[in-house]
Amino acid sequence: MPQFRVLPLGGILTAGFIALVASLIISEGKFSSILYCVSDPSSSHITTLNSSVPRAKCFRVQNAIFTEVFDEVPEINGEEVKFLNGFVLPGLIDSHGHILQYGEMLESVSLYGAESITEVRLRVKEFLSKHQGEGYGSREKWIRGIGWDQKYFGGVMPTAKELGADPSLSDLYIMLDRVDVHCVLTSQKVLDLLPDPLPEAPPGGVIITDPGPGVFCDNAMDAIIYPLAPKPDAAQKTRWFHTAMAELNSVGIVGMGDAGMRPEDVSILESMVEKDELTIRMNVMLECAERNTYCPDETKGLKLLDSPKGMGAEMLMLGGVKLFADGALGSWGAALLEPYSDKSDTSGTMLINETALTSVVKDWFEARFQVNIHAIGDRANRAAVDAFENVLGADCEGCNEAKRLRIEHAQIIHPDDQKRIAKMGIIPSIQPTHATSDMAYALSRLGADRLTNSAYRMRSFFPSSAPSILSSYPGPVLGSDFPVEPPNPFHGMYAAVTRLNPATGESPAGEGGWYPEEKLSVEQALLGFTRNAAYGWFKEGRMGAIEKGLWADWMVVDRDINVDGGQGLRDLVVKETWVGGRKMFPKDEQLAEGSWFENTLKAFRFFAESAASWARGFGTQEL
Repeated sequence: MPQFRVLPLGGILTAGFIALVASLIISEGKFSSILYCVSDPSSSHITTLNSSVPRAKCFRVQNAIFTEVFDEVPEINGEEVKFLNGFVLPGLIDSHGHILQYGEMLESVSLYGAESITEVRLRVKEFLSKHQGEGYGSREKWIRGIGWDQKYFGGVMPTAKELGADPSLSDLYIMLDRVDVHCVLTSQKVLDLLPDPLPEAPPGGVIITDPGPGVFCDNAMDAIIYPLAPKPDAAQKTRWFHTAMAELNSVGIVGMGDAGMRPEDVSILESMVEKDELTIRMNVMLECAERNTYCPDETKGLKLLDSPKGMGAEMLMLGGVKLFADGALGSWGAALLEPYSDKSDTSGTMLINETALTSVVKDWFEARFQVNIHAIGDRANRAAVDAFENVLGADCEGCNEAKRLRIEHAQIIHPDDQKRIAKMGIIPSIQPTHATSDMAYALSRLGADRLTNSAYRMRSFFPSSAPSILSSYPGPVLGSDFPVEPPNPFHGMYAAVTRLNPATGESPAGEGGWYPEEKLSVEQALLGFTRNAAYGWFKEGRMGAIEKGLWADWMVVDRDINVDGGQGLRDLVVKETWVGGRKMFPKDEQLAEGSWFENTLKAFRFFAESAASWARGFGTQEL
């Protein structure tokens, strides 16, 4: 009897199922409108940031877009209604973070708040005990950690000798990032890979040798240590992306600006978005393999360059390029116009000189990229403003509207340069918890005059009048700089509104807050994480509010953020996070609340896999 393969039959069945799915998807697109209402309209509400309906009770979503917003519960005629148990806010956007590093941090040694080098060693040993047999500490798999701060060590940088004082750690490869990620502490095994004596630090880098070797900062870290470290593969990075996204969704984040990502890592995200694996909107700033250079050859293969509006329903977007002017204040790396008050032999470190910065900004600007410059110290901020003025024009007034050039951090800015930033409409990208973390040592680093007139501006960056015909600049964009700071945006809002440390509820100036004249209102803080953030991405007509025609991104929280002057922001609880009309948090409900298309796609994959298995098992059998 002749043999028949059933694979063609499987193909016919698969094709038929695809046709069925396609027809149902078309129907779903027409009839998938869902009404969402607060479960108790008498006691809770929806804050929309929509001037037409500032406080609502319900909204309607279709095809991932807000289609209607209602100030009262509308008449319901048999349509599907879902109730939201709590207070509803627009989804929050963290404008400055590092998602790959955050995912890695979640799988490494947490050193935040370690009050001695002894405690650092103890936490490394605890990590090793939890990961016995996994190869950590070998040449191929270094122990990584983040969060140490020399302020807990008497202000003195730690050494490789101190790290290896415990015999159980002395023969291991260890690299631990300082809390600001601008320095690393290495073990003796890592130092043994380097020439003896140690090489000279490159321009823009510092090798700490007093009281002993082990710490490398900024360009020295990048050029000398990182090339020696094991490189994670794409699978490991993909896992870090997934781990980080889940954590960010859990605190209400629906979008984040990644402040410096290599093109090869952006390619991983491109693959993920094509598989519908992103649960957060990402706006990535490209960073060249050699920092602070112009590298069109590295970026030319990116699909994002051919997708100006973004990929995957704007789940992945291109946010221009990231450049770095200086280091960080805590490690005396922020570049200042005058020497540090507590270290008069240094004024910090420019990672690129002013002439070169102006040149590379011009290269990227002329290639039509949005340019974002890391600048913390007042010298670095002046260099950034000069470079931007060079491309925008000396007579620029509000002309940054079309380019949206940004200064990332914008922490210490001379009053003259603050005026120039306002005149041109340059966007300050501010992380409020940096102010409340730095306030413990900012006075000693900067002195009273600089601190009072130049540092940690927030309210000053909001326009004093309505947007003009020249510029619609709304005010600064806000973020956290995770993993340098925890990613919880409500802690950032609390720090901005109260000028108190969200971890302690305190400040050196008492309960009234640190330099309270720079406090934001709750509404300003919320705008910084929503509408302003969308403006910083050229997306003000697509996201940032609960408004007809915008992406359906929202969150549900346990309280009204507008009561008690923002004091309740510190311990607010996020109950749900929705992105594009899909519930992304809580995770255990995601499948049940996923879109109809997602569930149908899962069913199709199951069907296809079953058909393939059937064909493999019986395709050569006689009938």
